[in-house]
Amino acid sequence: MNSFISPEDQALTERLLGDGYVIVPAESTADLQAIGGLCASVLGWPDLDATHEHVKPEELNDLKLRVMSALNLATWTRLAYFSLARSALYALIGNELAMQRKFNLNVQMPKDDKSLLPVHADTWTGDSPYQLVLWVPLTDCYRTKSMYFGPERKFLDVKYGEVLLFNSSIPHGNVVNEEATTRWTINCRFKSVWSPYAVKGPGEHFEPITLRAASRIGMDYKHPVAA
Repeated sequence: MNSFISPEDQALTERLLGDGYVIVPAESTADLQAIGGLCASVLGWPDLDATHEHVKPEELNDLKLRVMSALNLATWTRLAYFSLARSALYALIGNELAMQRKFNLNVQMPKDDKSLLPVHADTWTGDSPYQLVLWVPLTDCYRTKSMYFGPERKFLDVKYGEVLLFNSSIPHGNVVNEEATTRWTINCRFKSVWSPYAVKGPGEHFEPITLRAASRIGMDYKHPVAA
């Protein structure tokens, strides 16, 4: 049977549609290291896994706010983050993308019960069902140090150097980190520029990042009669 989609992209598509998520290698090691390095520079310690050895529980929220500010203010981080999964995003969403304007960060120290996300789906709070979440671990994430996904609450094993793309309409969340080291993860949403936005629309929440020439021409077009 003929297909307009390459075999590689079709295989990735079938995995996403079947499981609700895909885990693939990060496409740019240099960009992943740069993002992790920025976080470590705010922490003041190179090993993010050992955050709990340098930060008191009552200091964690302030640390997260400072790291999020650094990530969102830097001029290079959005392109670097996109570069971690460019091919997979093109394969699963398309090549005219809108990207969430700000990153979300989760830092969860061992035994921390104040950084929990109860079971939820993004569409329950006004997100578009046409989007995917790009979830990037800056430390190895496994068992309770990771997130659970789906009604069966399966914990996803995502190592540093891999990225997770998932359907945010499927319920997910996390629990108390019972492992010995600290979890660091960043997530950001991507969707087609031209797909429905639901409550969280373009401008405030999303920004087009890969508009192509024909779209730019069409957006600028004015019919002679109307003009």
